[in-house]
Amino acid sequence: MQLFWQRGYEAASLHDLQAVTGLSKSSLYQTYPSKQAWFVAAFSRYVEQRRTLLLEQLQASVSPLGFIRERLLSVLDDSGPDGVPRGCMLVNVANEFSLSEPALVPLLQRATVGICQVFEQALERAVACGELSNDQNLAARASYLQCVMSGLRTQVKSAVPAESIRATVAVVMASLDGS
Repeated sequence: MQLFWQRGYEAASLHDLQAVTGLSKSSLYQTYPSKQAWFVAAFSRYVEQRRTLLLEQLQASVSPLGFIRERLLSVLDDSGPDGVPRGCMLVNVANEFSLSEPALVPLLQRATVGICQVFEQALERAVACGELSNDQNLAARASYLQCVMSGLRTQVKSAVPAESIRATVAVVMASLDGS
């Protein structure tokens, strides 16, 4: 998972997969029949881990809006092992494959829906505890937050200054109750 996240599908070679897994070429293909199957398994694991982590963080959060703010700002802490921002594997995969590998589109769609559902739960909790007064269009606002998160990750990978990211997050948070 880390290899594909760091390098992307195309740049990850069979030799790289052998090195990170410790498997021989024949063992690699006995485990999964193709590089794409390895990639799908790695991406599926990423999506599952990410959604589980987000749900755990939401459960532990005292403030649903605080959870949202922290998740949006977390893009600033997303450096890979080499110090270079990795971005979100979901965004990276969508950018690399959405047009060239139609078979991955349903997986991308499910992953995006899963992230939106977590944001929607956070918004529902914010309404329930009085942090938000406007309970209209929570699903649309959750989708908006997922889009913002994706855009912020792309900005970080593009070396947009942290203060600009923080300013954007402040605008997003201020807009939530009026949406």
